[in-house]
Amino acid sequence: MHSLQSANRDGSLNAASLREEQLHLSLLVSSSWRTINFHVVPVVRRKLGVPALEGAQQMPGFPEGSLRRILSQGVDLVPASTQLWRTSTDYLLTRLLGELGSLQGHRLDSLSILDRVNHESWRDGGRTDGLTFGHLKTVLLWASVLFPAPEDWAELQGAVYRLLVVLLCCLATRKLPDFLHPQRNLLQGSGLDLGAIYQRVEGFASQPEAALRIHATHLGRSPPPRIGSGLKALLQLPASDPTYWATAYFDVLLDKFQVLNIQDKDRISAMQSIFQKTRTLGGEES
Repeated sequence: MHSLQSANRDGSLNAASLREEQLHLSLLVSSSWRTINFHVVPVVRRKLGVPALEGAQQMPGFPEGSLRRILSQGVDLVPASTQLWRTSTDYLLTRLLGELGSLQGHRLDSLSILDRVNHESWRDGGRTDGLTFGHLKTVLLWASVLFPAPEDWAELQGAVYRLLVVLLCCLATRKLPDFLHPQRNLLQGSGLDLGAIYQRVEGFASQPEAALRIHATHLGRSPPPRIGSGLKALLQLPASDPTYWATAYFDVLLDKFQVLNIQDKDRISAMQSIFQKTRTLGGEES
């Protein structure tokens, strides 16, 4: 098979990395600020129900009926080796992101911002290993379930922090559940330095201005961090008690960052109840 290569310019495609023994064709697409590597693979679409996905059809945060409609399309089969195939839910997840994009608010905008910060700041322009777009995409899907109210996504800063609190919790507990197979941990076996990544993400959450400055007039004395001590211990609670993986707990985290901004009295009451529980636990440990 011939090697294909075009000039390295914006919008160019590069298939020079193609090898006969590989299971995919790599296409390098250059944009204005980075190069994206796409893996093109053969796909067999099977309209088979997957028992593990049945519970996902009940998740809030998506347009009514969209989860059932998308998941009913079944899963794809993609090459696992030269002789074996494996199931893939990538297409289903892409369709779910499309459904989120049809809603009012800044869900996809917040994902786009963190994707760029991840590449340029947390991964040093792509020079170091770190979180993938797939990790961030999964964080958005979980955040959409945990924060189903339209008011959660009405303001861009608040939308970004809804992803950040979920991401920080996953890094602190070293567990990011697969959205369609929650028993799977997408961080397990990744080989990533999760402690170092956590420090970078927490640093951004504390002072996002340092990573988002785009003009010299924005330079100046940075504001004080938005969080105090003890955050990481609070973030680790779901590791010992899975019931914390709920809206009220993450509302406590949003309140820590001073970006909660909700009016629902029942939700505020639930958040305050969880906050008192965490204070009681902190008192018992001290």
